[in-house]
Amino acid sequence: MSPTPTPTTSDLLTATSFKVLRGEPSPEELAAFTAVLTLRLTPPAEPTSRRPTTAAWSRPERLRAYNCPRAWQG
Repeated sequence: MSPTPTPTTSDLLTATSFKVLRGEPSPEELAAFTAVLTLRLTPPAEPTSRRPTTAAWSRPERLRAYNCPRAWQG
């Protein structure tokens, strides 16, 4: 088997992945758009762990001295 040929710059420029319908973006804008698409479409390296929605710590100085469910709390 022969090795796969490496694409040249002109091959990459002629291959179209998206089409500009309106306006004339500059090469810098197209490069930024391509970079964003590339980053969004690549899967993350490792799955991110979800953080708990509540804090695991508390501030005891903010707790009331007596916390009865029937007591008036204002």
